[in-house]
Amino acid sequence: MTLTLPERFRDATFESYEPQTPSQAEALRVARAFVAELRRTPSWAERLRALLGAADERLPQGLYLVGPAGTGKTHLLAATCNALMPERACAFLHSSTLFRQTEPPDAFAHRLADQYAVCCLDEVEIDDPANEMRLAGVMKTLAARDVPLLATSNVAPEEYLATQLGDGRVQRFLRTEVRDAYRVVGVRGDDYRRTRAVEQSGRGWVGPPDATQRAMRQARADATGAARRWTFADLRRATTDTAHTDLIEDLVGLDHLFIEGVAIADTDDAFRLLRVVDALYLHEDAPRLYFTAARPPDDWFDPDRHAGLARAVAEKFDRTVSRLHALCQIRPVEQKEAGQA
Repeated sequence: MTLTLPERFRDATFESYEPQTPSQAEALRVARAFVAELRRTPSWAERLRALLGAADERLPQGLYLVGPAGTGKTHLLAATCNALMPERACAFLHSSTLFRQTEPPDAFAHRLADQYAVCCLDEVEIDDPANEMRLAGVMKTLAARDVPLLATSNVAPEEYLATQLGDGRVQRFLRTEVRDAYRVVGVRGDDYRRTRAVEQSGRGWVGPPDATQRAMRQARADATGAARRWTFADLRRATTDTAHTDLIEDLVGLDHLFIEGVAIADTDDAFRLLRVVDALYLHEDAPRLYFTAARPPDDWFDPDRHAGLARAVAEKFDRTVSRLHALCQIRPVEQKEAGQA
């Protein structure tokens, strides 16, 4: 089992993290302190207590970085991973990798603990109580194996859906034990992908269909290399007919991906686009992304208009919108620009 950092974050360091708010500065301090504690040589008394099976009460079982999209949580997680390696082998995985496992949670956690000294889990999701219960099982097993878990999420543990829908044991674990055993750190601030210079190699056009389509046609004419044009219906069809890993492998063979007429009608639409955009954002060989839409991405799927599972997906979709702003220069196109685009 090989669980390595995505290419985008392999150069992440504490030094390159630029905190913009007091909470981000505090998160940086806590992450550095956690690394220092893990790398510290234990005293003879601590080693004796470990041999006798006594837990080290000074060191939490892990870190849990929680905050909105675009505040640098994944950067801090990757920087922690980089600071610990190679002295301590670190597994780095997205929560979707964990939730795709078919073996029991404790078996997966034992297999992970056999190979790695630290587990870094990025983007813990909240849209499926069954997966959250699976996560609880992995966390318990890793703690029993003395493998620290470092995680990022947009929500605090006690806000998981499983705390409302799960059984009593899972509810107690997520509401109280995680807070007691993990250092939960808020990472607040503005979305850096919207406020600072980022790569934005692609383009997004928002406005009347004829104007945005003309802008996209011009971009397609200017593009060189392998390109594919999809309508949003084509994207929905592809995500239905093709396994996700196979689909992403196919898309990263392109130089340009054009998606025309993005319109989110329901939770299913949002989730399909979310999975594609998030995968491309993290892949080192992703094509340039172009899209057209009648409305700006922030208006596609508003969490305030949803409840329950749909609200959970909508809140997660906010991260996808943030990543679209990193991947694409998004601008409105007026009807009068149609002949100029």
